[in-house]
Amino acid sequence: MVHVLVLGGGFGGVAAAHQLRNLLSADDEVTLIAASDTFFVGFAKLWELGDVRPLAEGTRSLSSLENHRIRYVNAEITAIDASACSVETSAGAFTADGMIVALGATHPAKHATFFGTGVHNVYSAQALPGLKQALLAAAETGADENATVVISILGAPYLCPPAPFEAALIVDEWLRQRECRDRVDLVVSTPQPITLPVAGPDASHFLSEQLKARGVRVLTEHKVEDIDSDGTIRFGNGEELRGSLIAGVPAAAPPPVVASSQLAADGGWIKPDPRTFATSFDRIYAAGDCTLVPTANAQLPKAGVFAEAEGRVAATNLAADLIGGSRAEFDGHGYCFLELPGRKVARVEGNFYAEPRPDVVLSAPDAASFAAKQQWESQRLSEWFE
Repeated sequence: MVHVLVLGGGFGGVAAAHQLRNLLSADDEVTLIAASDTFFVGFAKLWELGDVRPLAEGTRSLSSLENHRIRYVNAEITAIDASACSVETSAGAFTADGMIVALGATHPAKHATFFGTGVHNVYSAQALPGLKQALLAAAETGADENATVVISILGAPYLCPPAPFEAALIVDEWLRQRECRDRVDLVVSTPQPITLPVAGPDASHFLSEQLKARGVRVLTEHKVEDIDSDGTIRFGNGEELRGSLIAGVPAAAPPPVVASSQLAADGGWIKPDPRTFATSFDRIYAAGDCTLVPTANAQLPKAGVFAEAEGRVAATNLAADLIGGSRAEFDGHGYCFLELPGRKVARVEGNFYAEPRPDVVLSAPDAASFAAKQQWESQRLSEWFE
């Protein structure tokens, strides 16, 4: 009998745990350890923000993994010993025959200080109620006088590259429904030179035109240096912008427990083999947002679609290490959903490992792709948790 540990309850971890459960025998044990006790798809937060659908409807308990013969431990992971294939947690120590690290990403301490002084974290489910209340206040202000709503990408890389721009379009649509959009200036700032560098200039141009058509101002190459308590954003180029409401998108940072482990490379990220997701330690693999996987012009996007694919590949290879069987390689193909007004979706899809630059294309937005996005979510929630 073998025992494997999966660290993290996001896309990479849950996909890996199910793949291991499918490949290993009934006598073998799969244990998933996560500090969070819930799972939801990231884009569901934006649906909550725009009153499309409550986040609770797309949230599942990780304890439901027990129904699939995956042991779930709700605990904080405090130390990883890769050489011993063991971890220390708030629920005690665990040792296994193999391990997959899929602990996601956090954000820099500087960005945490912003969120403590009036800036709303777009990516935090806990921040959603406050953000929605502030948006309502901005809409009410906009009924009598002009208001400025700023969605500011605070650094790069960040999770789910299209999401900040999707958030802007969702807010735009929400304001139009309340007939106050013409009195609210909606701005997106990014430190990057184009909207979606990972997708290339064509997709970035398309997105920029969509935003322009809705009256959303995009400030490229605007790196946030500081945000004052009165809502003034100070950029590295010397410009300033005062927001009635500031919604921040934090840069991604490696979790401290990863950055302090033997697995960490430069910057604190885990840099596994880009095809197999093996680390330099035997029977230790890494997947998802806690990794840094370079590509020709940047790095593999930190998004659920990619974390899921990485988790499946890592799990397949760990199972082969332990019991034999076929191995797997990730070919670099993936996609990101880009949600647009009117319940339409475009997809940025292709080979992100292609040389000399990722070979990706943007599909035309349509309602069928929005339905496919909904089905993509519901299929995973059903297969993984029911």
